[in-house]
Amino acid sequence: MLRHGGLDADVRSLYGLIEVRLDEHRATFPASKAHCAADWLAARAVMHHPESDLSKLWLTLAKAAGGAIPFASR
Repeated sequence: MLRHGGLDADVRSLYGLIEVRLDEHRATFPASKAHCAADWLAARAVMHHPESDLSKLWLTLAKAAGGAIPFASR
C-alpha cells in the first residue's frame, strides 16, 4: 500500500529480525515484535507524509473515533 501510494518503503525479514524502512528512516525489530514494526512504519508514514493515502485513511478513522488514534493502541 505504501509503495503503491508513492512512498519509498520496504520491509525485510532475515535471521529472526524485521527491518522496516521509509525514505531514510530505518528500524529493526525482532520477528516476535512484528506489531511494533507495523506501528513504526505507520507512524512514520503518517508523520512524514501527511498527503499519503495511509495518512488520509488514518486521519479519517481518527475523526470517526472522536479524536486521535494512538499508535500501538491495540
